[in-house]
Amino acid sequence: MRTVTAFVGLLATVFGFAVVADRGLAGLFDLDYLVVTLVGALALVQGVRYGLKRRKTPFHATKTDDPELRYHVPTPGDDIDIDSASGRSLGRAQKQERVRERLREAALETLTGYGGLTLEEAEARLDAGTWTDDPVAAAALQESPPRPSLASRLRAMFRTESPFARSARRVVDELVAIQEGRR
Repeated sequence: MRTVTAFVGLLATVFGFAVVADRGLAGLFDLDYLVVTLVGALALVQGVRYGLKRRKTPFHATKTDDPELRYHVPTPGDDIDIDSASGRSLGRAQKQERVRERLREAALETLTGYGGLTLEEAEARLDAGTWTDDPVAAAALQESPPRPSLASRLRAMFRTESPFARSARRVVDELVAIQEGRR
């Protein structure tokens, strides 16, 4: 196939130079249906030839490295899981007590750092439940919290959030409010 096309190409080139040298040779062929069909057939053969050649070309693709993994920086408070401590599971009381102790430590740090209290004053306010105006948050950190009223216990039965999770979230909200200067 290659020699045939090379020969046809060579003949066309020689004829082209001959036409340039003698313009009378151009009149040998009329631009009728036969010449146009021949040129179209040559173009089709060339197109098919290059298409087949391209199909045989091996495919090369750039291979990229694996994306870089991000380093996960722990968020403060990630290790406190209030939801798992408030669920029904073995060791729930111990989990709740650990969360309560961590909240109490955070409250002491907040009251001494942002509230301008000494450590003894902060502990006294936490024990007395006077560190905040929110009775739920105050009771959550008291040593002996008052028993909630019957109405409060009945309302708690219809909430989706457990009483422990609710009080812990209220404590966190109060501590954030103190740290942001809203209280």
